[in-house]
Amino acid sequence: MAPLGRHFLLPLINSVSAESRFVRNVWNFVKHFQGWKTVGGNRWQEVQYYWAEPYMFDSLHQTYVDKMDLSYVAGHGSQYTIQTNQALGQSVDLRYVPAYGDLAKNGDLEFLIIESCYTVASRPEHTNWWSAYSPMFRGLHQLVGFHTLSNSDNGIPSNYAKKLKANGGIWQSWFTAVDEERYFIPDRVNSDGSPYPGFASAVVYGSTINDRLGSYAADPAGGTSGMITIWQH
Repeated sequence: MAPLGRHFLLPLINSVSAESRFVRNVWNFVKHFQGWKTVGGNRWQEVQYYWAEPYMFDSLHQTYVDKMDLSYVAGHGSQYTIQTNQALGQSVDLRYVPAYGDLAKNGDLEFLIIESCYTVASRPEHTNWWSAYSPMFRGLHQLVGFHTLSNSDNGIPSNYAKKLKANGGIWQSWFTAVDEERYFIPDRVNSDGSPYPGFASAVVYGSTINDRLGSYAADPAGGTSGMITIWQH
């Protein structure tokens, strides 16, 4: 029997001055991957855990975000952007990060999960939504998050981790965890009046749409061919 493949997680937290809820978001996910966890034909473990800094996404992405198979990030966000340090006004714009994945610059990232407001902009926000994502997807399989205002510090990260460990689909498990949080508190709304806890979104390839931790497709070719977006509304 061949040995199980080893896969690595990198949780990142909005840095230093951010609300403690972002720390809880990340911990409630990563606590489920302390030590090797077997999922299907693979093993997964958290191996890096940091306050987020721009260089982890940019100049040293091959050592941090893009060295991992899955990276989970929590913080403030806006369309295409994740904030890394609130006090210093530092952020990362996904439209201008290096290419992520195995097809360029020796990266490895398959799945990028971002728990923040607005970051994973989708078709409702931009009719040509794909053009912004084309440069970063060079072997990257899925980008998952929210395309609306979102409410964190709830059961989503832990629920999501449990679903992934049960070999649920990457984006499907995220959408279900968000839905279940909404059903759990059906009368609550976000500060802008939108449904709690926000609406999930994802950018994936048709070939990777059923990826899960236990098994996933070969790296897509990159660029926009075969790229699709999925969103809640």
